Amino acid sequence: LQGDSRKLEDASAYLSLPWERNVPEPKLPSGSSFRVSGAAAALAPSSRDSFQISTVVCSTKLTQNVNLLGLLKWRSKPSLLSGNLQKLMNVDGGEVIKFLQDTLDALFSIMMEHSDTDVYDTLVFDALVFIVRLVADRKFQHFNTVLEAYIRQHFSATLAYK
Repeated sequence: LQGDSRKLEDASAYLSLPWERNVPEPKLPSGSSFRVSGAAAALAPSSRDSFQISTVVCSTKLTQNVNLLGLLKWRSKPSLLSGNLQKLMNVDGGEVIKFLQDTLDALFSIMMEHSDTDVYDTLVFDALVFIVRLVADRKFQHFNTVLEAYIRQHFSATLAYK
């Protein structure tokens, strides 16, 4: 924008302007007049200056993968738990590894909270084997220390010791 710097100090002056440079001016009925008043009259889009903003959404706490997110937030929709446990095997290994501790926490919580039934035992066991295989893969072998640290320092599922 080109304009008087004193007028630019008032945010409402430039925030009310069109968001793109080539916005057609409103059509007015013949015989009517239109006058721009206030701070916006002193502002004009620059014909040679422009910029573009692009963003990438990234979270280090929650995944964008629907299948993994379904497992991590399993308590919100417990009716989908069996399907979410099965879908874990289809999640990209890199995504599971990024959320290794959260995934293991979810699996052991499922095991602890459903200890009175064996409905999820095989599914949780298969998911744990899947994760151990991932960590054993040469591609993710540097996460072996992360898994060992989890077992030594964070693991507390007493019913899972069996």
